Order: sequence, then structure tokens, then C-alpha cells
Amino acid sequence: MKKLKKHIIVLGCLIFSSGFCLQVFSQESPSFFKFPILEEGIYQLTSQQAISMGFSDLEMLAVFGNPGMLPQKLDSLDLELREVPTRKIGDALFFFLEGPHQKTVLDSGFSYQHHHFSDTLYYLIGEKTKGAPVISSDLVSSGNDVESIYKIQSIKWEESNLLSSGREWYSKPFFNAERFNYNIASDPAIKPLLITQIMAQSLAESQFEFFNNGTSVGSVSVASIPNTTYGIKGRESIFRAELQMASSQNIQVSYRSADINGTGYLAHSLLVSPYSATSANSGIYHILESGIIKKRSGFVNWLIHNFYQVKEFNGAEKIVPGDIIALFQPESVPEIKNWTPLNLGLRSQNFNAELMIITAPELVSQANRLAGHKNQLGIKTAVFTPEELYNAFGYGNRDITAIRNFLAYVYHRNTGLQNVLFFGKGTFDYKNKFGGRPNLVPTYSSRNSLNPLATYSSDDYFGFLEYGQGEWEENSAGDELLKIGVGRIPAINFSEAEEAVNKIMGYEKGIDMGGNWKKNILFFADDGDNNIHLNDSEIHAVYLGNNHPEFEIRKLYLDRFEQVTNGGIQSSPDAKQALSDGFKDGLLLINYIGHGNETTLTAERVFMISDLPNYPENPLLPLFVTATCEFGRHDSPFIRSGAEELLFAPKKGAIALLTTGRPVFSSINFALNKAFIENVFKTDNGIHRNLGEIFKDTKNNSLNGPFNRNFSLLGDPSMKLAVPELTAEAEQILDVQMEIQTDTLKAMQEVKIKGKIIDPVSEVTLSNMEGDYELIIYDKPLSHRTLGDESSAVEFLEDSNIIFKGQGEVKKGLFSSNLFIPKNIEKEYGNGTIRLFATLQDGTHEAIGAGNIIIGGISENSRNDNLGPKITVRFGKDLLETAPTIPSPSYPIQIILEDESGINIANNGLGQDISLQINETANYILNPKYFAIDGGYKKGQIFTDLQDLKEGWNEISITAWDNLGNSSIFTFNLLVEGSLKLQILEHLTFPNPANENSRFIITHNRPNENLYLEFEVYSIKGDKIYSSSHRYVEAEEILDDLEWNFFHNKTKNPAKGTYIYRLLLKSEKDYTFDVKSGKIIIQ
Repeated sequence: MKKLKKHIIVLGCLIFSSGFCLQVFSQESPSFFKFPILEEGIYQLTSQQAISMGFSDLEMLAVFGNPGMLPQKLDSLDLELREVPTRKIGDALFFFLEGPHQKTVLDSGFSYQHHHFSDTLYYLIGEKTKGAPVISSDLVSSGNDVESIYKIQSIKWEESNLLSSGREWYSKPFFNAERFNYNIASDPAIKPLLITQIMAQSLAESQFEFFNNGTSVGSVSVASIPNTTYGIKGRESIFRAELQMASSQNIQVSYRSADINGTGYLAHSLLVSPYSATSANSGIYHILESGIIKKRSGFVNWLIHNFYQVKEFNGAEKIVPGDIIALFQPESVPEIKNWTPLNLGLRSQNFNAELMIITAPELVSQANRLAGHKNQLGIKTAVFTPEELYNAFGYGNRDITAIRNFLAYVYHRNTGLQNVLFFGKGTFDYKNKFGGRPNLVPTYSSRNSLNPLATYSSDDYFGFLEYGQGEWEENSAGDELLKIGVGRIPAINFSEAEEAVNKIMGYEKGIDMGGNWKKNILFFADDGDNNIHLNDSEIHAVYLGNNHPEFEIRKLYLDRFEQVTNGGIQSSPDAKQALSDGFKDGLLLINYIGHGNETTLTAERVFMISDLPNYPENPLLPLFVTATCEFGRHDSPFIRSGAEELLFAPKKGAIALLTTGRPVFSSINFALNKAFIENVFKTDNGIHRNLGEIFKDTKNNSLNGPFNRNFSLLGDPSMKLAVPELTAEAEQILDVQMEIQTDTLKAMQEVKIKGKIIDPVSEVTLSNMEGDYELIIYDKPLSHRTLGDESSAVEFLEDSNIIFKGQGEVKKGLFSSNLFIPKNIEKEYGNGTIRLFATLQDGTHEAIGAGNIIIGGISENSRNDNLGPKITVRFGKDLLETAPTIPSPSYPIQIILEDESGINIANNGLGQDISLQINETANYILNPKYFAIDGGYKKGQIFTDLQDLKEGWNEISITAWDNLGNSSIFTFNLLVEGSLKLQILEHLTFPNPANENSRFIITHNRPNENLYLEFEVYSIKGDKIYSSSHRYVEAEEILDDLEWNFFHNKTKNPAKGTYIYRLLLKSEKDYTFDVKSGKIIIQ
């Protein structure tokens, strides 16, 4: 009888080292069918139905399933298909099935468990495995007879979710003096019990009065809620009353409160009807009391002690509260309907994936593209859709625990599983009651829906993979440890998914990403609140400085910056600019602590979503940590959070975020942030860990009940931060004149620093490494003081006094640099820092390192040098020796500085800076842009842009000082003509003629301005056949990304021939524009 079908099964997208993206295999696989159930009851499968499914022997079939939602607490049995007890009666198979929404009896009385993910429950039909028969019993037990057994009807309202969070839903609100009406059909010969769960949101006590067919049957009071921002937003209670006999119970509920804004809600209502145990007819009955029940003649009598333990009794059976009695006549039992075939081949496979990607069908192509990239990196990856997992591990039901069970199935068979990435948006609205943005890949929502500080959504649930885990009670005792890393990319459509994959691939391939930005870390702290945010940032910054001195820590503390008040609202343009500059320069990590909401950081709006369009494109993307309220809320179908905007901003924003989705306590923020800081740069045998491992350890080391569960990793958990993998080490410091090794740098001392490139795993010098290095020496940290705008002023230290910056070559893994210590350093002895960064093997490898060095005192070896630096300027990108006439208000130059004692860049407070002055007004400090070159200190250079040049002649002066305090000034004039209007100076289209696409290169005279480009193509007859537009933020002088793909419209492609194009380029600064046109020939 055994029915086997040969199937070609595609199991998601399993990545192998061979580079294939799909695992395709043939196997003999048993067939299964799923069928839907809407309510509890006895059902039958006839032999004729079995034959139509392809089965010949009814007795070899089984029903598989789970009552209601899958259990959260993981049991090894949950990873198997569980058989439902069945019995063959005549020519059919009979079985008891629970509906999606369970009515049960607990110690506290009657209970209702709503299925949060579906209003339909599916079960499977397939071949028996172990067998689960309905047991027969002819026992005659003694004891007291149970008099009443109960039918339970239910109504559940899912129209309101007060906080747009959590699983609990309620009816629409009703207000003072209003009545809420509903009806429940009833047995006219029975007095039923009404049990209704209510909820009130009111600053005063609320009163609910219930009426049954117009007659009051009682009332219940509900306590008030606190008038606080983060206090509980609703209180619940239960109303119970016996109703009169009627065929239809019309229920009206009135609401009253002294709070005129108070509102009432209903959660669910049960109608419990008692029946005599000796005269009950067909039906499903629940047991409330212990005792003896006797066989009801004329019916098949089943006792369901639990869903997987069913007994047919023919005598007298002991029963206990929670048992179910089913009385039925086989000829009246409904047949199952609407079955569909299902293949469960997924359950029989072993996976060796390190990364699982779970994505929606509409995003599969981009998930596969990401998986292919991961395969090239050596990370074995598999891609699945939720529907595949619902079918294989949820009996065909939409239930998030099916996803967890699949991951547990893999975890217990594959020790290599490290991370899971949810690739698609998930919302708290599992059933799409509200509409809005789609729920593509669901997330876990808390039970609590009323406490702003205890309600949450979290993907952590999917990382609880040990047996016994998963219940996740919402208290400290319920805390559980993640077993794998978990991340989410909440894309809502193909274009967002594509952009996310583009950013990840560009980041991991290192495209246009070389450079020392990878050592930059920004601590960003809000003001006010007795400086708690700044103090917390200081603790984290000091830890990193002590344990990872190779990183340059910048401090954007809001109270460092002047604030302006307009209309009673404070803002800080300087702080906002500093954050924007940080994004522009490139930051490995941004760590923010302070106030925020879904769209904004700080009350002064230092960052808002609306700022992003004005950030220039930049591939140097940070990991952004936001220890604030709700900025990372990714589970709302209504609100687009700042974290989501940063993640999906094209070619800018962030590469990933560790961020908060709900309001949080400052103390909880601190604990989690502390755990993150202590883990983010840990290595395993010299190898940096991926974001999933960092996130896992961060969460596991900061457990605190439900209060930090809303911290999420938005990003790819298998990705590593772009920290250089090799170590640069300064191994020897020599006093050049004394020709001895030294551990102290003194004023006016010439020293040579020798170093090497090391493999941190083997600790061996890599003699094959060739490239370039940068060496920066910081004097002792400088003390800075905040302004005390909202809290008292405080002092903090920062590594901001650079006394030397040099570049040179790495040869055979070794490097050296000569330098001269400035005369005007602080003479007091203290610890300074040497930081190193090397770019090696044409940018394919990088090294980073640091070391402490004592700085202070004065060298005994004096030097006779009374001459200031030699200053030379080269013009434009071609480094011309003479200044040309230019058409632009902005122009690049190179400044070359030479001096026997080196160039001073120390921030010594004496005004001895490298400065550039334009037309005797604007003055720019150029110290940060200066580097000594060629492994020495006597010659260096600066590349910078002259900004805000006026039309006509401009006078530019450059001042520089050497390390002994001698200065020089170099002045030159620059003529600007044609800058008052934007101009397209040159444009080129190629290939032309073309047969697939043409690209454009546009040169203009407004670099560094925001520009808007319109591109249109017309036929010879004047019909517009194509148009596009693009906004350039701080545009480069040459725009080279415009492309016309002739086949962009797959249903209507342009014919061969000649076409006219039109380019319009416009400045957002003064709205001037220029238009150019030409011909494109398609051949």
C-alpha cells in the first residue's frame, strides 16, 4: 500500500564551495496532505478520500499536528511529526482536532488561548510512523459522578493594539456613556456563564456595566493608569455573570469614567454552557471538576486527557479538570475538506550551513545573490522562505515557532550553524489587520502589550535552540541565552533588498573602502540629565582606549557645542555638522547614548531622518549603536524608523545597527552597551568575530528581564567589521643623535621609529608584505570642558593633540620613520600614543596597531634653525605649477611644505598652525590634512580645496610654522571667471553609436554643491521616450554615473536610429542651470 512518489526537491538555496546556489536532489519521499480546521471537534477521513489522495489502506494512515500554536518551550518531540490519536470506525478514520483558538480549563477556571498568527489551523495526513491509536477502556471506576460538563463558545476582538506592540489585541475603543454590543448564539434551555476580559485606559477608575438582553447583569471596576510617559497604558480585568436562557445572548457593555478621555475595550468573551453529564447530546465538552463520568449510550464516548492521549470508554471513567469529553455519532461527523499536497523532504535533510537566510518569496533573488557572495567568502549559506518552514516544521501553519524549530533541527544536527539572517520586514501585525508595510518575515512579539517598557519585538527568540529553552517568560527568571547570532534586514521590497545586498557586498569586498577611516570611532552623547549620557560614554571610551588603543576615539558630546534657541526650541548646528562630517570622513563605529525617538536623535535634532538626503554618498559605512528609545523600531507597519532609513539609504548611511525598538532605561542601556564595548573587538586566536557572535555575547552578558529584549541587530550577522586583519607594531624607538634606544620622546628630539607587520594568529613578521604606512603620534590627552548648557560643566580627556603625522613605505614587512618632536609640546611627562595603519599588497591587506610612549621634557641636543618652512603650491588635479584662470568658486590645490626641523602641527595653543586665508576673511586650519612623506619629517604635503572663491581676483595666503617656532607666509592670486552661473564645461557620451546602452561624463564648475540633473531622450519627431533624474549631494567636479540602458522598458524598446538627448544641470544653491543636448545613434 505504501505510496512513494519521486520528487525533484529544491530546498531553498544551499551554498557549497563549488559555487552552486541551489541544492537540487532527487529522493523517494512520502507524500503528505494538509487540510484546514476552524474549530475543535471530531472529524473523519473516509476511505474514498484516502484513495483520491493516492492511498489504498486507511489503517496505514495517520493524522499529524499540534493543537493551537506550537509550544514555545522547545522539546525534542517538537522536532518530530507528532501523530494525532485516530480510530477506524467502519470505512473511515476518526480523530479529535483542536481549532486554532483553544478553550481550556485551568486551575483558575475557564481559559482562552488565542492563536496570534492564524485563524485557521492545518493538520497533515500521511503514512503512519509510530502509530497513535485511540485506546479502548471498559473500566468501571468508582467515585462521585460529575453532574455538569461544559460547552465553551468564544469571541475574540482584534481591532486595536494600543502601543502597536505585543500580541494582545482588543476591540475598537468605546467611550463615556457609550455601549458596545455583541451577540452569541445560545441553547435556549441553558443558563450560560458569561466571562469577558476587559481593558480600560483611563486616568481615573473605570466602570464597565454589562446588560443581557436589556437587563443589567453586573458591573466591574478597573483601576486607573498613571499619568506618566512610560507608565502602563491600560489595565485589564475579568467580568463574570450568569445569563438567562435565550436562543441568542445580546450583550451590551457600557463604559464610564471621571476621565473624559477614558476609553474601554474588550479582549475576548466566553459563553460557558453547562449540560448534564447524563443527558448531553453530541458535542465537545470541557471538565471543570474531578469525578466519574459514565458512558452516554447512543454515542461514541471519547475522553481526551491531553491532545495526544485519547481513550474511548464504555464504562465509567475518572476525569479531572482540563479533560475533554467528545460525544459523537459516526454518521454525523463532518469529513475533512480542502486538502492540498505537501512535501516534507526538508525534514530529512542534513545542512552544513553556517548562515541561514530566511526571506520572503519576492526577495528570494536578492537573498540568493547575497548567498552567492557569502559562498565566495567561504561562508556556507542556505536560503529558505517562511512558507517552506511552516510546511515542514509547523504542519503547514503560519507560526513563528516553526521557524525556530527548523533552526533547532539544524542546530542539533549541525554544529557549524552560527547565524540566522531574517531578510525582510516583520511587524507586530501578524494577520495584517492594519495594512501598511508588509509583514514578510515575521518577528517575535512579547505577551505584554500595555507596558511601554516591557513590551517588545525581538528576533532573539529564534536563537533559543537548546531543549528546554523558548518559554521566555517576561521577567528576569525568564532570561535565556542565545545559541547563535541573529540579525534582520527589514526590507519591504526588491529595491531595498537590492540596496542592502549592494552595501554588504561592497563593504565585504572592500570596494572603494581602503584607508585609515577604519580606526575611527565616534562616541556621541546627549546633554542634560546630570550628564549621565556623557559619563556613560566616558566609561565606554576609556575602556576602549585602554584595551584597544589602536583606534582613534572621537567625542561628539553635545554639550561641547554652542546651542541656539529659535522659537523656544534649541538646536546645535555645530554638533549637527560634526556628525555629518563624521559620516563624510568615514567611521568604523558610532556609539550614541541619549534621548531619541523613531526618527530623531537628541532634542536638539542633531540627527533626523530628513538629514539623510543631504549626506553625500560614501562607501565608508559605520556600524551604528544607538542606546536610545525607539530609533530602531523596525516592526511597525506605519512608521519608518531612523535605523531603517540609515540601513537602506543608497550608498550612504550605515552598514548595520545595534539599536533599540522601544523605550528603554538608561541603566539598561549602559549594561548592554558595556557588554557590547567589551565584546566588539575581541578576537578568537587573533581573528575578529562576526557581528552575530558579537551580538550574541552582547545580549547574553546583559540580560535584564524584558527590558533589553528590544535591542536588535539590523544587518548581516555573518559580516565582520572592516577592522584590518594584520597588526602593525612599532618595535624600536631610537634617539638619532645619541644612537641609543629610548622610551621617551622629548621636545626638539630627532628619533627613528622602526616597525613591522605581524600576522596576529602566528605572531610572525610577514616578510612578503609591501605597501605604505601612516604613523601618527599623539601627545598626552588634552582636557576639554563642556559648556554646562543643561547640566553642570564637566571636564574630560581626549587624544586630540597630534604632534606628528607621517607616511612611508613598507618593504618586506618592515618600515621606519624619522621624526622631530616640536619645541612647544607640554613638557610634563605623561603617556602619549603611537598609532599605525598600513595599506599592503595594493590594498588587499591592511594592518593596524598602537603603542604607548612617554612624552615630555626637553632634548639636550639643540638645533640651529632660524628659517621658516618653504611653501610651494600646485594647482588643480593636474598639479600645475602656475595658477590658471578657473570658472569655479571651488578649486583643488596641493601645498608642499619643507623644513629642516619639520612642520609643526601640534595643538599647543600658541597659534602656530598651518592656516589658509582667502581674501583676508575666511581662515582655515589645515593641520589635520598634513602628512610628512617618504618616511621622514622634512617634507610633507596637504591636499585641500579652496572654497567660496569670489568672481574675479582672489588673494590666498598660506602660513606654516616649523617645529622650532619659525614661520613663513606664501601668498598668491587666483582669477575666477564664469562662476556666477552653473556651467556644464564638458560632456561626453559613449559608446556612440551604441546598441545596448550609453554612458555620460559631465564636467561642471560647481563642485561641492548640491546639484540636480535631468536627463531626457527624444525621438526625431519630438516624442519623449525616456527620462531620469538624479540628485548629487556635494557633487564631484565630474559626474560619471549617468547611463541610458536602451532596454529599460522590456515591452517597448527604441528602434535603431538617431535620438536627441537633453541634459539639464541645476544648482540648489543659487538655482542657476545649464542645458546641453546632442545625438545618440542606436545601431
